[in-house]
Amino acid sequence: MRNKTVIGRFVLLGIVCITLNLRTPITSVGPIVDLIRDEYGLSNSIAGALTTLPLLAFAFFSPLVAKFRYAIAIFWGLALIIAGEIIRSYIGEIGLFLGTLTIGIGIAIVNVLLPSVIKEKFPKDFKKIMSIYSFVLSLSATIGVGISVPLAVSLDFGWKNALFAWAIVAIISLVLWLPHLGGRRKYKTPKRIDSDSIAIYRYSSARWITFFMGMQSLIFYSIVAWLPSILIDKGYGLHFASNLSLFNQICSLPAALLTPMFIGKIRNKYKHFLMIGLCLSYALGFGILYLSDAIFSIFLATILLSLPMGGMFGIALLFISTKASSPQKVARLSGMAQSLGYLIAASGPILLGFAYDCFHSWKPPIILFILCALALIFVGYKANNSQSI
Repeated sequence: MRNKTVIGRFVLLGIVCITLNLRTPITSVGPIVDLIRDEYGLSNSIAGALTTLPLLAFAFFSPLVAKFRYAIAIFWGLALIIAGEIIRSYIGEIGLFLGTLTIGIGIAIVNVLLPSVIKEKFPKDFKKIMSIYSFVLSLSATIGVGISVPLAVSLDFGWKNALFAWAIVAIISLVLWLPHLGGRRKYKTPKRIDSDSIAIYRYSSARWITFFMGMQSLIFYSIVAWLPSILIDKGYGLHFASNLSLFNQICSLPAALLTPMFIGKIRNKYKHFLMIGLCLSYALGFGILYLSDAIFSIFLATILLSLPMGGMFGIALLFISTKASSPQKVARLSGMAQSLGYLIAASGPILLGFAYDCFHSWKPPIILFILCALALIFVGYKANNSQSI
């Protein structure tokens, strides 16, 4: 029993370290996107592709991942993240986009399989472990936002070295995952058996969960990509915009940890009120950004935006893990939700950057943000009421 507990803790340590790689390579770009844009002379819509490319990789590669053994697939996913971070930083303008795409492919592999690993390795405690997973995802986003400008500007590393620094975390994670590839039986992947031959997209539950994943991800990644630029456009400096983005991510951490646990315990009809509250928090935060440039209003809007940014992704993960009846179905549902869901999300940063290029103002994009937040209320209601698969 003691040996089994030690193994479980080691597996959990590996999951936590790997999870740290799933947002930092993306969120670390937002605070320094102006530096990257100025060096290569990029437009806002093209610069938005630095956030969109990983989402497209999630969309196109996620459906393929569930067919592979998770131990080997996660190893190669981490290897691709490392390679992508090197290419993005040091191979010029082409490498900037090629490396970003490579990182996205690696993250797509790990994104799909980790919920399945959690359900398989921790069947009795998977809700608690999913809450930890959601919290670490938000923590990784926070670290990415918070360290980029200090590394690139304050410590004079430059943006290239600042982005490459995340490869170190990926290397450590890969080393921790190596025992799963060895010959010892306790680290081998169990044979997968799934007798259900019905395509996952035929379930209405899977479609609503996919829409929910897509809508909440569109808002999240669009905020990550453009919140610093919105603040700079309001007259604030780069350091202030970076620090406020960090403050936004820090405020999201309690919601990321507590929302999945809370929503897993309350009655179904009360779950709707929780999701409505989070969506309205989005709408109110965007409304304040639209109406006011005052520093108090900016801080208030940042706090309001942080609550759903932390909570909504955890709810999406919980939908995936609880609506699917087996680890194999979790992998299939996760693949579909992250494939089509991130395809929806990928339109956000580019669309909002394009809207700014057209209107030379962030007010029209902010109106789009508000409409998406209100639409998320209906999608969340349908996903929550859907049947188990």
